[in-house]
Amino acid sequence: MKEHSDAVTECAFSNDRRLLATASNDRTVRLWDVDSHQCIATLNDHTHFVTSCKFSPHDTLAASASYDETVRLWDVKSHRCIATLNGHMHYVNSCAFSSDGAVLASVGIDLAVRLWNTSAFINVATLQGHKNSAYGCDISRYGILASTSFDKTVRLWDMNEQYCMTVLNGHTGACIKCCFTADGTLLASTSSDKTVCLWDMRTRHSIATLKDSNSDTNQCSFSSDGAWIAAACCGDKVTRVWDVKTLRCIATLPHDNVVFGCSFSSNGMIATAGAYNNPSVHLWQGDHSAHSYLR
Repeated sequence: MKEHSDAVTECAFSNDRRLLATASNDRTVRLWDVDSHQCIATLNDHTHFVTSCKFSPHDTLAASASYDETVRLWDVKSHRCIATLNGHMHYVNSCAFSSDGAVLASVGIDLAVRLWNTSAFINVATLQGHKNSAYGCDISRYGILASTSFDKTVRLWDMNEQYCMTVLNGHTGACIKCCFTADGTLLASTSSDKTVCLWDMRTRHSIATLKDSNSDTNQCSFSSDGAWIAAACCGDKVTRVWDVKTLRCIATLPHDNVVFGCSFSSNGMIATAGAYNNPSVHLWQGDHSAHSYLR
């Protein structure tokens, strides 16, 4: 899948697994039909690199974050931009929907974690605490917001009370991206220290550090049952998949060049994305019993 003209920075499946969204340095978000592998829409209102893309829980909206200092909301059916969210004072690096779709979180180089009402299109809170650029975010089903930062920490925020609950320390390099399991019990974080950390949300302590990568780890994604964790290992030009229970690397998925993005679908498919030269998105179908993937 090679429609993008510059590096693909992130990818995300819709919850019904029929669509894949990809964000790119070519300033666009593309929507792909997963079954036909065809690009069905190009969302092109951003004026700078697009860093992140996510679907709302019911797949009616898509959100995108950009170096143009905005977050945009898109109607998935009509492919129209329905809102431009302004407030960040610098590049926006990531975005994530709450489990009910009522709130969108975004983080940026301005250190801010912003919360947006997705119906009124207004900034309802700005959370401060990071000491360096905020880079990734995700929201658990219980309303806990996780944000990662170049200050080497992951912060957990109570979205209702709008305060920092916990600062997770453990990475020795910049924290890049993060993701929760569907049940909200585990959080994964990636880093320039070449590791993926797994955090128990009940104790809020690290339970494992995955060290198979030889380069920065970037976008990460859990399988729907939480049994596997995938992470884009940028300079290694692969996405690695680990068994969460045994902590073994069970699959290494090669890419054409530097890989930035990876995403599990609800039925176990994995999308991987990246490459500066010949930008592309790869789809892999998994076999849990065989620990194997076919592109």
